[in-house]
Parts: sequence; structure tokens; C-alpha cells
Amino acid sequence: MYPDLPSRKRQQGVVIIVALFIVALVATMSYVMMARLARDTRRTTLIVHDVQAALYAEGSVLWAKDTLNANWIKQKKEKRVDVLPLKSPVNEMNGYAITSTIQDAQGRFNINNVSKPEMQTDFIRLIHLVYPKMSNDEAAAVVLATLDWLMPGTRDNELTRYYAELPVPYRPAHRFMVDPGELRLVKGVTPALYEALKPYITALPTVTPINVQSAAPPVLALLNPTMTLDTATSIRELLNQKPPVTLEAFMALDVIKNHKV
Repeated sequence: MYPDLPSRKRQQGVVIIVALFIVALVATMSYVMMARLARDTRRTTLIVHDVQAALYAEGSVLWAKDTLNANWIKQKKEKRVDVLPLKSPVNEMNGYAITSTIQDAQGRFNINNVSKPEMQTDFIRLIHLVYPKMSNDEAAAVVLATLDWLMPGTRDNELTRYYAELPVPYRPAHRFMVDPGELRLVKGVTPALYEALKPYITALPTVTPINVQSAAPPVLALLNPTMTLDTATSIRELLNQKPPVTLEAFMALDVIKNHKV
């Protein structure tokens, strides 16, 4: 005997549903496998790029060491050992241009120098030179907040409470800065002020003097509280034309003697 027609139709319907379920299951599994393959491929690509970036960075350091060493060996009397900034040749790699630049960090104002009282006035002057729209009181407040950030020890004061009440709270470091970008975290340092200061500041681990051979005009202007930016620019041009290689030669320049540096 054969099943009646309605029963056979029900069986065919079940078979179709099962077939569709299997197809959907295979499609889902295929999608998951392809997504995992794409993820693993992307992960591998990122790892390769990370290793490449590390090697390029290491190569830049080796280039810098070789360049500075070669300059030292080939130095000439009454001439600068290094004429900075020094730029490496441009390497084209995977559609990207890779280059390195050697800058003199001591040609900039060391933000950690603010820990010394005599340097705090210099920082206020630097702020006024590069960001004149800031008032003297606002600049002084930034310097005091920077000093608080640098000084060791935990303290509960107005600044600590200010940082704690921010939408994204944090604590002041109470140590020397390891990167000039930390200055952005200090109370009163706006993005505009930081961008104005950025080309002229650094963060070195100890209190350091300024190298006048490579200092920009706003930093050179700190040599004397009455020196204008125009005078500092003239000094920069003079140093570029005929750089003095001794402190005595620098102090003997007329423009320097006139300002009693």
C-alpha cells in the first residue's frame, strides 16, 4: 500500500525544510569561516606591518648614530660638528615615504626646568612670545600648575581636586615629564597654547641649559628679559651665517654684549 497523497506532500515539505536548513547551516558556517579567515589575514597583516615599523624605526636610530659619528670624525676646526636638523634620505616602501630627522632637544626649552625658580620667569616669557593673547596672570597660573605637576609627593590641593572632577578624571604625576605632550594635561594649557609651544619645548630627564647653536628665536629671546623676538631672530640669522664655536666667541658678539646675556 502507498501513503495517501496528503501524507506524501507533508513528507516532501519536511524534506524541503530540512534541505533549506542544511543549506542555511552550510552558508552560515561558510560565512563564519570566511570572516575568521579575513580576521586572521588582517591580524597577520597588522603583525607584519608592526614588525616592519619596528625595523624601520631601528634603522632610523642606526642611521642617526652613524651620521652623528661620521660628523664627529669629519669635524673641521672653527665649524659646527652637526648642522641641525639633519634629514635622512627618503625611502619609498609599500606606497609610503619613510624619513627621519635629527633635532637638538637642547635647542628647546626643557619643560622640566620649571622646577627651578629662576626658570619659571623664562617659561612665562616663552608663553607670551609664542601665544601673546594669554594674559600675564593666566601664564603665571600655567607655570604654577606645571610646577605642581613636576614636584614629587602627594598633596590634596585645589589642582588635585580640579583634575579629579574632570569628566575623565586623572591624577597629577608629581614627577618630571617624560614627554612634552604631558603638558596638555596641566590645568590652563589649552590646545591652542600647546600647539604654539610645541615647536619650542622638550622634556629631558634633568635640568638642562639651552644650546644657542640650534635654539629658535623664541628660545633665544629667553637669554635676556628685555630681548625682543626681532632681536632674537637677528641673532639666529647671525649664528647661521657664522656660528661661534666657543662660549667666548658667542659672548663677544656685539648684539650679545649689548643685551648683557
